[in-house]
Amino acid sequence: MVIVIFRHGHKQFSADENPSLSERGFEQAKNLAQLIGSEALPVPTHCWYSPKIRTRQTLEVCFKNSSIITFEKNELNTREHDETHKSFKNRIQKFFNELHARSTPNEVHFICTHYDWIEEALTMIQLGSDAHSYELSSWAPGQFALFELQDHIYHYRKKGVL
Repeated sequence: MVIVIFRHGHKQFSADENPSLSERGFEQAKNLAQLIGSEALPVPTHCWYSPKIRTRQTLEVCFKNSSIITFEKNELNTREHDETHKSFKNRIQKFFNELHARSTPNEVHFICTHYDWIEEALTMIQLGSDAHSYELSSWAPGQFALFELQDHIYHYRKKGVL
């Protein structure tokens, strides 16, 4: 199974807790379509995103007018201000449990979430020896990493920016 984890595209600066993508973010989303079209990224079979509008907007180019299976998951949301670290980790683990239970080996899952979620998730999953901490340590808006999941080990294959 292939898993591509995305940090959402560049967001608008706003006092709103749920801002949309900025113009730059929408350009990043268009770039996603180009990466798929050029086969730099595989065509997803499933798209998972948090309830924040910017995560859906980042992946929408993949599933708009298509039959790709989509999931909006609360488990992919940012850490809430009153959420304990343990609760946050449990929420992330719940997501991975569902992902693994629903998936088959030939699927391609795009997951769009937030910096704090990605940072925590990468400490929780079993990374193969091919994953170097410096390669996965920073996540700019629109950044992604592609992994192949084999025997519950996430083998890092490449990183890029939309």
